[in-house]
Amino acid sequence: MREALTLLFLIVSYNFLLWYITASGLSPIPLFPEDVHNVILVLAYTSVLYISWLFGERHGTVQWIGYLFFFQIVALSVYFGNLEIIVRDLPPVIFTFALVALFESPTERNLKQIQREREELLREIDRVVKERERIEVHLRLLKQEIEKVEKERGEEVSEERERELEERLEELQRELKEYKEKEEKLVEANRKLFRLLEAMREEEGHTGSRDELVNLRKERKRLIKELLQLQELVDLYSDENEKLKEEVEGLKREVENLSVKVSALEIELEQCGKTEGRGLLKEVFSSIPGVKFGDRALEELIKLPPEKRKVVIKEVLRLSQRQGNENVEPLTTLPDIYKLRFSGGRIYLRKANNSWEIVGVLGSEDNKEKERYIKNVLSKIYK
Repeated sequence: MREALTLLFLIVSYNFLLWYITASGLSPIPLFPEDVHNVILVLAYTSVLYISWLFGERHGTVQWIGYLFFFQIVALSVYFGNLEIIVRDLPPVIFTFALVALFESPTERNLKQIQREREELLREIDRVVKERERIEVHLRLLKQEIEKVEKERGEEVSEERERELEERLEELQRELKEYKEKEEKLVEANRKLFRLLEAMREEEGHTGSRDELVNLRKERKRLIKELLQLQELVDLYSDENEKLKEEVEGLKREVENLSVKVSALEIELEQCGKTEGRGLLKEVFSSIPGVKFGDRALEELIKLPPEKRKVVIKEVLRLSQRQGNENVEPLTTLPDIYKLRFSGGRIYLRKANNSWEIVGVLGSEDNKEKERYIKNVLSKIYK
């Protein structure tokens, strides 16, 4: 604003100075018109140059208007055959044109600022897209690592070790059953020997019974000793059987805990990636003038492949710069809903307070997909 006032002051001062020199007769030739008609004409030239500078660009609109006024004054001089018109009318116009060319207009400054912001926004979007791709790669690596750990712990530890322990447990149970059967047989044999021994003690007059009694006692001692050994083996195998059962149960619990932890970690990683990518994109899109994203549209944009996502972002930027309005078409099936075509899909919008609100993004050009999306999604929300 200060530059505009400075330029206006210089133009008015210079034109007043030329008029004063001409009116006072300080110059042998007129440098400024004296009659009202020509004064109004020159002031119109300078005013148009100043207003064009204020609302346009120096090297565009203002430059062509300056050339037009110059040739117009020359043409008037040639037409009337009077060189005084050139000498009288050109100095104010040329000086005003020179001053306008030296100062940067507010419009140029705003355009440069918009261009810088647009370039920064594009860089930020590229950074966000790269960050999103990096996060997706990182998530894929983490999921692969989780699957690898789960497979190793689940297959090697759980299946092989558990199968081995089950086989060992079954083998021990078979051996235990065999030894119990032997124990029962020995107990029964020992019981028979005791009955036989008691019967033989009652036969006092039998001569050959003493030698047989000694043999039976030796056999009894041997059987008792073997019975004790079998009892020790039964106790040992019973303890080992209980330990193996406890180890199998512990491994089952460990596998269940690992499965729960892996599932929780996968859910946490998926939620982390989505939340981080959604937060970054939402922060970036909130700074785009004239366009805002709905929550559903943002979710649909995140699910698109990276190449289609870049195309959608470029179309949104063009729309924010009022360069894509000619491609916006109203939907015939839904009132107040518009569509914007892009290579690979459609962007669905609606107007909200002199700006566009993106209500949906479809990454397909198939007619059935488009009809299904409009019928099942948009019509239920905005009808």
